[in-house]
Amino acid sequence: MKKIINMSLMLALFTVLTICFTACSNDDDDKLPAPQITLNEANIEGDILCVQADVIAKGRTSAILLTITGKDGSTKVTYPVTDNKYIGVLNIDGFHVHVDINGKNVEEGDLLKMTVTDAEGQSVTAQKDITAEEEDEDE
Repeated sequence: MKKIINMSLMLALFTVLTICFTACSNDDDDKLPAPQITLNEANIEGDILCVQADVIAKGRTSAILLTITGKDGSTKVTYPVTDNKYIGVLNIDGFHVHVDINGKNVEEGDLLKMTVTDAEGQSVTAQKDITAEEEDEDE
């Protein structure tokens, strides 16, 4: 009788340990993919930089940072995006902001970097050369 009780306890302990280790092993598999950025436009329009992009963030955006660097690598402008329209959302179709560059010496050929961080802390950066204002074809 003691043999049957001992075997039952061993089987129960084995089952509990197996369930615990199985439940813990899949924690990293549930991680969502990092955000994706498509920078569509980075144009100088007078004293502002017009930035347009699309962002896919399956883990909701928690931070967006725009950085403009010169040809020599020096940082000219850092612009954290704080608009609720873009922070805390899953996907941004039609991200469009105007960054004040008056007196910042930003010129055509400088580099715009857009960094998006999701709620899981995953960050991705896209970059695009800054161009002059696009001319309307109707003129």
